[in-house]
Amino acid sequence: MHASKMHGVMRPLLSATAPSAKLAAAVAIGLALLYGPAAAHAQDTGSTSGSSTSGAQTSSASKKPSNTINPATDKKDTKNLAQVNVTGIRASLESAQQLKQNADQIVDSITAVDINALPDRSVTETLQRISGVTIDHFISPNDPDHPSAEGSGVAIRGLSQVESLLNGRDSFSANNGRSLSFEDVPAELMSGVDVYKNPSAELIEGGIGGTVNLRTRMPFDAPGQVVGFSTGVNEGDMEKKSKPSASFLYSNRWKTENFGEIGALVDVSYSELASRTDGIQVEPYVLRSDAPVLAGSNFSQVSVPGGADWRTLDFQRRRIGIAGALQWRPTSDLEIYSQFIRSRYTMSWLEHGAIFNDTNNDIVPANGTTFNYNNQGIFQSGWLTSDSWRAGLSGDGVRFDTDTRYQTQTTTTTDWSNGFKYNLNDHMILSGDFQLVKSTSNELDFTVFQTTYLPGLFLNTTGSGGMPSVTVNPAGYTANAANYFWNAAMDHIENERGMERAGRIDLEYDFLDNSWLQYMKFGIRASDRSEDNVSTPYNWGVVSDTWAQVNTPSGFAGVNYYPTNATLYSFSNFYRGNVNIPTPLYFPSNSLVMNYAQAAQYLHSIGVSYAWSPIQINQGDLNDQGERTKAAYGVLYFGNETALGIPFDGNLGLRLVRTDVSAYGFVQLPNLTSTGVPDAEKALWNGAYSPISAGTHYQDALPSLNLRFKLTDDLQWRIAVSKAVSRPDFSQLEPYVQLGYVLNADNNQVVQWNGYAGNPNLKPMRATQYDTALEWYFSNTGLLYTTAFFKDIKDYIAQETEPETYDGQVFNVTRPYNNGRGLIRGAEVGYNQFFDFLPGWLKGFGAQANFTYVDSMGGINSATNPYTNEVVTGVALPLVGLSKRSYNLAAMYENGDWSARLAWNWRSRYLLTTSDASTHLPTWADNYGQLDASVFYHINKSMQVGLQMNNLTNATTRVLMGPTSYGNGVVDYHLYGRSWFITDRRYELVFRASFE
Repeated sequence: MHASKMHGVMRPLLSATAPSAKLAAAVAIGLALLYGPAAAHAQDTGSTSGSSTSGAQTSSASKKPSNTINPATDKKDTKNLAQVNVTGIRASLESAQQLKQNADQIVDSITAVDINALPDRSVTETLQRISGVTIDHFISPNDPDHPSAEGSGVAIRGLSQVESLLNGRDSFSANNGRSLSFEDVPAELMSGVDVYKNPSAELIEGGIGGTVNLRTRMPFDAPGQVVGFSTGVNEGDMEKKSKPSASFLYSNRWKTENFGEIGALVDVSYSELASRTDGIQVEPYVLRSDAPVLAGSNFSQVSVPGGADWRTLDFQRRRIGIAGALQWRPTSDLEIYSQFIRSRYTMSWLEHGAIFNDTNNDIVPANGTTFNYNNQGIFQSGWLTSDSWRAGLSGDGVRFDTDTRYQTQTTTTTDWSNGFKYNLNDHMILSGDFQLVKSTSNELDFTVFQTTYLPGLFLNTTGSGGMPSVTVNPAGYTANAANYFWNAAMDHIENERGMERAGRIDLEYDFLDNSWLQYMKFGIRASDRSEDNVSTPYNWGVVSDTWAQVNTPSGFAGVNYYPTNATLYSFSNFYRGNVNIPTPLYFPSNSLVMNYAQAAQYLHSIGVSYAWSPIQINQGDLNDQGERTKAAYGVLYFGNETALGIPFDGNLGLRLVRTDVSAYGFVQLPNLTSTGVPDAEKALWNGAYSPISAGTHYQDALPSLNLRFKLTDDLQWRIAVSKAVSRPDFSQLEPYVQLGYVLNADNNQVVQWNGYAGNPNLKPMRATQYDTALEWYFSNTGLLYTTAFFKDIKDYIAQETEPETYDGQVFNVTRPYNNGRGLIRGAEVGYNQFFDFLPGWLKGFGAQANFTYVDSMGGINSATNPYTNEVVTGVALPLVGLSKRSYNLAAMYENGDWSARLAWNWRSRYLLTTSDASTHLPTWADNYGQLDASVFYHINKSMQVGLQMNNLTNATTRVLMGPTSYGNGVVDYHLYGRSWFITDRRYELVFRASFE
């Protein structure tokens, strides 16, 4: 019988085999609960690496025999993953099972070995391998026109309200509000990642979905000196740019005669990535009954798209990180430590897009043609033309913008923590931790537009693979610079600054030789968080147009007058040659768009007198918020081997939290001074700002209960119940009201008063959550488990439009409210095993799988009228970010010097946003699956070389739009295809070495 030292006691491990009857029973349990096979390295750990430096520590149910800060015997430290000798996939899987089996609560983890072995180069991509965890594939869910090469937006069991911890302490990225942007953090610095799905009272509050804890290494993790490094080069098959990566770790510990034991660690990483994304899109479909579109059909109403777009985005990112740590144990009763981590994430993307520019939904068939529809009256193909925005221009054609857009963003996050741990006596441990987090993020988004009218435009929405295709006639029209003019520019700026100071004190008391009580923990924590953010609106301004003509023969600023800042761009091998589009086209040059300061001077010189000028930050762009929290918790750990006839253990806890919020901002009145309304109205509605402030506070009591029943040595049953909260995002709390209007056709009377605002009086979303899990460990690398969960959520936050009165005028203002309840229920199943019963080299094969089902009820959201952009309430939409089904499948092989993994990840359709930035419609991400792989060869016990591969199946990211609400109860519930995106297959050649 093998043994593993867990929490200071010798715990027998599982036998290598299990009776076939038990295997059949466990399989039957999984199938009966309608779970699919699952479990990607679900490991359980609640402590940071090394000694007890984490505020996120949890403890095994094993009784603690004595009080000591020695990591080998400290209960809170025994889940230190580094203490398990993990040298490969098989050993990692075995250690995962040991940690999961001996956990105090339901926690899934991935160790540093797993992160390095999986075909994933970011923390975000790694997290999606855990059951119940999904990620987005867009830079922002509110802007689904721009996919993300490495994924973003982690959700747990369908909820994006996830608390992010770094070494057990609250941490955040300035560009992501309350949470860390996991893609910003170098994976190479991590020793492990933990996912808590039903947290206990010890954990910092903040995630009704769950809590993710990232752990970095500590010098006392290893018995002595450790040196490790890696280097690699990656390339995408579409972008065809090679980019480097490298990391270096040095850790050591020294015993001295007079100063005790000292440890030091430094870990640095650097990586770059370049990728390309191609996309073809269809503009929103609109129900129409006008004669031109009905011609040749038998329908009284048809659904017609506005046109089509195509775009290529070239993405680059650079990620630099450094982690350092010091540990000092001057005596056997005292330990002092310091941890530091700093990450710098620089991202930029350059996009060339041919974007449909007819906003009036009056596309009609070209002369002498009719549109083709399917049997539901939905447009299939046809020759398009439109008179929109043509003014005095002759000929046919549909207006298109060719825009070059450049966005750059740099996010820097620094986290520095210092703490201690002191044995007061044989029964009590006192520990403290003090933390400073500072994060900054700066973003510039700049677009320059040229415009043309594409003649002979044919759109087929059912082309190859069901994707649209576009042709023009004559084909050479797009390559003639004389057919374009400089049209407009648009810029946007964000500068975010966030800082948090936090401190905590914890006291643990052990009950020695007690048959029921094991130990209890108490603690207090206080934090002071500030947010100082600047975010401008998108500042669009004309250069020349049919209504803004300049002093040239045509009235336009033609690109042929200023050719040095325009360039002919070919969409080379667009969509791998599977989609037909017009090419080449003229675009604003890269050099112009990437030089923001000079672009303003150039565009002013060729445009109208009131041409676009760079945006100026004003009072309404400022968002100054503060938040203070005070928390106290207590947890009692208990257990008994005989009282119930079977061994059981658990913990009961309560966390009390008070939150105080302050916010400062402005109300901006409508600005009618340049309209044709009466002078009295101009004087009243002059765009003036009025300062406002708000403050609120609330208290929460968050109990938790975890129970574990050991039905046999191999089979155990868990029950977990808790309450959780998620505070509103700072963007939702912003005390800013922007009031606006809609004028009549004569520009002299307001026909609609509207506005948009934040809500500093929002309450947090609160959830009562229940979990139960049955886990069967049938061999050292064999695990089958099933988990059922239920969440009852109240104070759900969603946008609503309500009448509000300002200066005697009623405005329909849209802002977030706590407006209802939601229920989430579901199940997970997990399985992993190496097939040791097979002969010879075949025993190197293994499999992992997990499946998650999540269903929701409640959460009524709003939709938007595509004609008026007016918010229409009452359209039933699910919770944002929730996929009903997701799963992982992985085939493993490890034998001799070879190890390999082939991993498939899939999630079903989910709602991205209730109103996206382009269409103003509810937008969905369709079913998506991706295949990744890795293969490594061990040159010797210290060095290995391998190849990591991503997106081997050339997956398509498909976006849907709808339902479309027209008001007065008229709703088109059809989900139309909006976008089809593909990105690179990525390959990275990696060399790793480590020496102890």
